[in-house]
Amino acid sequence: SDGSVIVVSFSGVPVAVVSFTSIGVAVVSFSDGSVTVVSFSGVPVAVV
Repeated sequence: SDGSVIVVSFSGVPVAVVSFTSIGVAVVSFSDGSVTVVSFSGVPVAVV
């Protein structure tokens, strides 16, 4: 979904922020500063 943001938490502590863009890219920012970009062209992105 465009522009939606999901905060992933563990035991109430936010550990990652997942941002979805309009072109089907999920940008995952972790609390330690690392960033992971998951790209699927035209395919809905699901984060489990």
